[in-house]
Amino acid sequence: MSGLLKAWAIFLREMGAYFFSPIAWIVIFLFLVINGSMFYAFSSVLTGQPRQITMVVESLFEFSIFWILPLSPILTMRLFAEEKRSGSLELLMTAPVTEFQVVLGKFVAAQAFYTIVWASLLPLLVMLEVLGDPDWGPIWALYVGLFFLGLLTNAMGLLASASTRNQLVSAVLALSGNLLLFFLQMGQSLVPEDALEARRWIRFLSFTSHFEGEYSRGIVDLRYLFLYASLAVFFLFLAVRTVEARKWR
Repeated sequence: MSGLLKAWAIFLREMGAYFFSPIAWIVIFLFLVINGSMFYAFSSVLTGQPRQITMVVESLFEFSIFWILPLSPILTMRLFAEEKRSGSLELLMTAPVTEFQVVLGKFVAAQAFYTIVWASLLPLLVMLEVLGDPDWGPIWALYVGLFFLGLLTNAMGLLASASTRNQLVSAVLALSGNLLLFFLQMGQSLVPEDALEARRWIRFLSFTSHFEGEYSRGIVDLRYLFLYASLAVFFLFLAVRTVEARKWR
């Protein structure tokens, strides 16, 4: 229990840093302004079309899904890199906390703020409920997918931040990992059509195919959630080992 309390203290420390950081507020501001503008544009263009409410929701999430690429790198780039640069990480590690508790607290804070950013879209969806009758099945399926995918991308970003003392390098490393996952589906074009097993694995590992397929139809495939969570645990393990290795440098 005391270990969880220490991780909770780290979590509160990082959440405070987020809300006192201009970068976090800029991210939320841009997220709301850009997605709000696109919501207005989609609503205007699709007015009068059959299934207009459903089409607005689909168009909004198809556009918003690109936020997966930069969001986690921005939220995680400072978690370890900035503390390494300023020297405060050494001070933190002299406190009675373990590397696992530090990594866990920072990761949960990044995931919480990531969730807050995506939850800011809910007022737009509530507006659609007032104007029409949206199908909430695909909406909640997309949110479940986004939350679990955030576990993976935030864990990967945390590992990138733990591996360097430069925030920009951390963001580039994390973004590169996200781009690899994002465009993995394009690798199917390089695989022969008769190599069905290889194509099936590429589709399974590409999160864009998950959102274009199952989630958009309101289906939550537990295999995908297990994939995201398993990779997140692996990257968090590497982050802990990276922080531990710093002790011997």
